[in-house]
Amino acid sequence: MSLLSTLKSLFTPLPEGAIRYKGYTILATPEEDRGVYRLSGVITKKGQQKNFTLVDQVLDQNLSVERWQQHAKAFIDQKKQYTLI
Repeated sequence: MSLLSTLKSLFTPLPEGAIRYKGYTILATPEEDRGVYRLSGVITKKGQQKNFTLVDQVLDQNLSVERWQQHAKAFIDQKKQYTLI
């Protein structure tokens, strides 16, 4: 990735519910099902993305976003063991 595109990506606004972590963009997309929210989201880096839906469920949408971000960060931290993107 060139220096210019790296700098540009740092200043590009993120969608609501998205964060940047170690060069990845983490976007939470909670799935509502009969009053509970399943942890779901997308991890993106350099135009590649991986969608995840976990079996974990919570009663609050905001808590779902927070938990998804925690899980996504753990996936990224362990990426040497697994191929995420």
